[in-house]
Amino acid sequence: MDEARSSIAQVLGCKPSEILFTSGATEANNLAILGAAEALQSKGNHFITSTTEHPSVLESYKHLEKNGYQVTYLPCDENGDVDLEEFNSSITDKTILASFMWVNNETGLLHPIEALAEIAHEHGVKFHCDAVQAFGHTPIQLQNSAIDSLALSGHKLGAPAGVGTLFLRKGHAITRKNFGGNQEQNIRAGTQNHIGATALATAIDYHAAHLDLNEQKYIELQACLQDQLQELPGIQINRHGGEYTPNILSCSFRNIDGEALFIRLDMQNIAISNGAACSSGSQAPSHVLTALGFDEILAQATLRISLGIETTKQEIDDFCRELKQIVHSIYREV
Repeated sequence: MDEARSSIAQVLGCKPSEILFTSGATEANNLAILGAAEALQSKGNHFITSTTEHPSVLESYKHLEKNGYQVTYLPCDENGDVDLEEFNSSITDKTILASFMWVNNETGLLHPIEALAEIAHEHGVKFHCDAVQAFGHTPIQLQNSAIDSLALSGHKLGAPAGVGTLFLRKGHAITRKNFGGNQEQNIRAGTQNHIGATALATAIDYHAAHLDLNEQKYIELQACLQDQLQELPGIQINRHGGEYTPNILSCSFRNIDGEALFIRLDMQNIAISNGAACSSGSQAPSHVLTALGFDEILAQATLRISLGIETTKQEIDDFCRELKQIVHSIYREV
């Protein structure tokens, strides 16, 4: 455990004592938000986040609202960007924590995290970041950062599901939310996942060492993917400026039956969704797409395409060929 903790800390540019192991990013986000609420309640009861955050963040804030806390959900523009001036003006003397994801898990949009964190610190507000989709695609160095806590998940990096980590800067106190032993500096009780921690440290070390090489591969695959997708009728590539990670692409099809589209993709054994993996099975349109102004029909006909380190150009070609046939067949039936 000590070796895994030290290895992760070295990559992230922090102290080993600032690394806490969790069951995943959901627990890490819950702990960072709910733990801060209780630890900092003498200083205020106001939080700030955005409407496009991961459910593990949004549900944490909904829980706080039920218990008397106040939460400001900043709206986004059609691209998903948060306005820095609006964030700055939304901070009050009761604000104790702001939290924003580094990369949106459905669109791949990169948020200006360091700028947001600096604004928070100028007002004495703590800052939490869900960096699940960012690590491995953008450099993360926390030593001189204004980020106070940061969540990562193992299964996004090739480690087994069921392990994650929470960076918690020294001096930023949070209250424990589960009880038992004094593991993880008496903040997260429970028998520690030694194998998971070792696997996570190995995965983090790999992605840090291969960041540039893997990103170049993603960029090339993304270009190949977009070139072929743009040939399809009724398609809308959901990128309107801003910076994106190359491993995630969101696209929509106008005037098409989204349910028919996904059924036929599934019949071809194509692993794809129209929202976050944690929301699979939900009949409601993605809250991210709704926040971006999509109507229900267009949101239901939106593909969230994810690339991995093992994805090949041949797989991209096969996918685009199958998608082209499916889209044309659905349009012919209308």
